[in-house]
Amino acid sequence: MTQDLPTRAGDEFRFIKAGGHRLRVFTRDLDKAGPPLVICNGLGQAIEMLLPMMEALPERPIISFDAAGVGRSDTPDHGASMQDHALMLRAVLDELGVDRFDILGISWGGALAQQIAHDLPDRCRKLVLAITSAGGIASWWGSPVALAEIMFPWRYFNKAYGNFIGPFMYGGEAILHPELFRAYSRHAIRPTYEGYSAQVKAMCSWSSLPWLHRLTQPTQIIAGAGDMLIPVPNQILLASLIPDAKLKIFPAGHLVMYSRREEVGQLMTGFLNAA
Repeated sequence: MTQDLPTRAGDEFRFIKAGGHRLRVFTRDLDKAGPPLVICNGLGQAIEMLLPMMEALPERPIISFDAAGVGRSDTPDHGASMQDHALMLRAVLDELGVDRFDILGISWGGALAQQIAHDLPDRCRKLVLAITSAGGIASWWGSPVALAEIMFPWRYFNKAYGNFIGPFMYGGEAILHPELFRAYSRHAIRPTYEGYSAQVKAMCSWSSLPWLHRLTQPTQIIAGAGDMLIPVPNQILLASLIPDAKLKIFPAGHLVMYSRREEVGQLMTGFLNAA
């Protein structure tokens, strides 16, 4: 683990077998009281990129993981649907002995979080959806640059290219302050091409639109007003279809969970702690 990453005594990395694949799993303070927050990360993004945001949630037990094909986890031989990813996450939670939990889904991970909330309504207590969409044909994609770049993982394979193109994908504050994007992405781990492509296919072939209105969890939705990758109309759609949902729009782009992490942390803490 790189020295400047914000790890602490209660952190643990381990590998758990799920769906025939070894997934790298991160846990923080699981011995603390209350339901843990399960964090599902964005497309091709490993656990390390979440650690700065976790610092804004200091009192909460946390679980996160590298999705199949990402970070240090195994790559599926024949791809994996969003439902397959949900089954793998369910196996991880079962192995950890976690019955009740809250879940946060960021970008691609928002689709996985929605699927888990749908599949496990009695176990998933609260739902947070950040800079994400209802998937597939129910998505409004952002700029042509963002759409073209999201289909291929070149930004992970070439650091200089990634630092150049990333701000134009993410929009908002990343364009005016590209150093924010460089700081955010400096601990990225290159996904496998097969794993990344499988994640893209899973997202494009999935949609929550038929059942969003049946989700029962209180839901907090987070958007960035300048998001050029998954723009605000996506989050407005989610908020309009999920029965018990609230929407908060920050003056930020797709980098909101990093650049505004203190404000986002306060919002999430208030939402998750509310009766």
